[in-house]
Amino acid sequence: MLKLIDGIVELYKKVASSVPPDVERAIAGACEAEPAESPGRGALALLVERMRAARAAKMPVCRDAGIPVFWIKIPRGLSQNEIGGIVIEGTKAAAKKISFHAEGVLESLMGGPAPVEGYPIIYFEESEGTSLVIDLLLNGADCENAGRLFTLTEGGLTAGGVILPHGYDAIAGCIEEAVAGAEGKVCFPLIAAVGVGSSREQVAALSKRQLMRKLNGSTSQENSPVHEFEGKVLTNINGSANNHGLRTALIGVKMAVAPIHPASLFVDVTISCWALRRGRLIWS
Repeated sequence: MLKLIDGIVELYKKVASSVPPDVERAIAGACEAEPAESPGRGALALLVERMRAARAAKMPVCRDAGIPVFWIKIPRGLSQNEIGGIVIEGTKAAAKKISFHAEGVLESLMGGPAPVEGYPIIYFEESEGTSLVIDLLLNGADCENAGRLFTLTEGGLTAGGVILPHGYDAIAGCIEEAVAGAEGKVCFPLIAAVGVGSSREQVAALSKRQLMRKLNGSTSQENSPVHEFEGKVLTNINGSANNHGLRTALIGVKMAVAPIHPASLFVDVTISCWALRRGRLIWS
């Protein structure tokens, strides 16, 4: 298992320095959609070059990685405590080798001889497979600060655990408000990840997990009301008059819905800037 520490370090290196291909393609497409010689096209062209330069030099795309979040599928028989400890040690080693944190951040989060509980954030899921599947997300602190939790208290938005049409309208309003509130705080274009359910901690974790979905990938929600809703919100926000100086202010909307209690409805919107950094390590 000692070599797994090196694997964690390499995962950090890859994720910190490489924006995923689907995100890079979306940004390049947004650049092409901007008028020639416009400020928006120039700004997005700089982002494309920045991504390529960071990947070539194996340097962090963004100085602030925020708090790393892991989702780990663990085969039966392996110890979660042992794997969690390896991830912590790998995080310490990666922070020193690739400097993905601003100076002093690591000391405040993991200072002292004993690990600080809750850093990095790790979610475990038992797997029937024989390999560890380790997903890592790095979402900057500015993006975290731009996220929003909404409480929808008006009645009649759902029925029988199903979101009604005007319920979707209310959720769309939450997403639009979160994106509008991110202006001046986060570098555009953005990705909006959304969790809907009846418990605050549930929807927060659910929305964060949606950032691991490919922007253009098919899912089990294909052709479902949720999938259609994602596309509609993306089109409406990018077609709005106040579009944050870009024709494409939003390159992705990803939403998941948990079981809904009739008396409680929460919407959590997690924001990622253009530098959406995620990756996977499969360890056999």
